[in-house]
Order: sequence, then structure tokens, then C-alpha cells
Amino acid sequence: MRGVPVSTNPYQNQPVSNQAQQLPQEMAIVSLVAGILSITMCGTFAAIPAIICGHIGIKKADRGEASGRGMAMAGMIMGYVSLVLTVLVIAIYAFFIAVAVSGAAAG
Repeated sequence: MRGVPVSTNPYQNQPVSNQAQQLPQEMAIVSLVAGILSITMCGTFAAIPAIICGHIGIKKADRGEASGRGMAMAGMIMGYVSLVLTVLVIAIYAFFIAVAVSGAAAG
């Protein structure tokens, strides 16, 4: 029997796996979920946490403390897009209300 020698020492360390440790991804996942929610139904209420968690997740990934940089970036981008769309919709509503009020006052 050739190959790896077998030890009879019961106190010998067990072989260690060469698999890399999984780094945490919680900030990236929270950012992605909040970004999806902000685009689909929650608007600003989920956009702000998506942006904040996205920035934190990207910083952690850049320092090597976490993985999931792509998820964090996607959630952050969706949060920014949702925030811009919300501000744009509010501006359009404000414009139409101002036009309606000025038209009613003039006529």
C-alpha cells in the first residue's frame, strides 16, 4: 500500500481542507434586497438603506473583509436610481400643481 503514510498516533492533527473560507456577504445581500424593493415597491424608504449598505459592503469588499462587491454595487445603483426617480416624480407633481394653481388663479 503506497501513498500517504498512515499514522497510529491518535493525537495527530487531522488533515486540513484547502478550501477558502467563505467571507460574509450580509451587507451586500441587504443592499441588493433593499435596492430591489426600492425599485419595485418601496421607493425612498428602501433606497436610502440600499445606498448606505451598498457603500459599506463595497468598502468591506475592497478591504478584503467581505465578499459580494457586485451585489453591493447593484443594490447601491438601484437605490440611487430609485431615489432619482422619486425626486423626479415629486418635481413633476409640484410643477403640475403650480401650473394648475396659477391657471385657476388667472381664470
